[in-house]
Amino acid sequence: MSILKKLKSLFVVEDDEGSPQPLDDKSHSKSKTLQDNSDDDVSVGKEEKSKFVDILFKAIEQANIEGYDYLEFKQSINNLKKQNLGNDEKQLFITAYTLAKTMNVDKDSLLKSANHYLQVLENENIRFNESLNNSAKVKLAERGEKLEKLESVLQKEKVQLQELQKKIEAHEKQIVNLKEELQQAGLKVKKIKSGFKKALSEISSQISSDVEKIKTYIK
Repeated sequence: MSILKKLKSLFVVEDDEGSPQPLDDKSHSKSKTLQDNSDDDVSVGKEEKSKFVDILFKAIEQANIEGYDYLEFKQSINNLKKQNLGNDEKQLFITAYTLAKTMNVDKDSLLKSANHYLQVLENENIRFNESLNNSAKVKLAERGEKLEKLESVLQKEKVQLQELQKKIEAHEKQIVNLKEELQQAGLKVKKIKSGFKKALSEISSQISSDVEKIKTYIK
């Protein structure tokens, strides 16, 4: 199994129908830092979100802390689940922490590494928004400017004689097409942003949830 696939196997990321996969972890607490519901009303398919899931996990992979940290702790919990060593969540965390302590890992280091990965995700969030906003501004501005100019030309042409009618109709058709392109471009941007946000929220909320559980369960 590749490192990327191994990382993805640690977390629950919902598919396009809202079904969790691949683990049976139903913790969904929200990250106040990364949660953004402004585009949650946009439908996002599995493929649209999948590429962002990979991007986020690649960022985590590249920022992986050497040695035993939160990711290994997460893997330990999953291994205990697979081995049917208990269904009680608190006991799973305590057992995994007991194993971690044999490798000189303490609670503070676990929390520090989990917060490290949350910061990695936040950095990706910032970079994504900067890139998307810059790209969207250019594309939408170009189409908006072209539409505005063409509408101005059309208004002038409408006051001309009948021989300009064919030219006017041609420009009207172009305006319809440009409006449709502008609308589609805006929707595409929202879908891209929503896909990223949903992937970001699902991963970060699980890490945040685990942070709270570590704080609560591990003394």
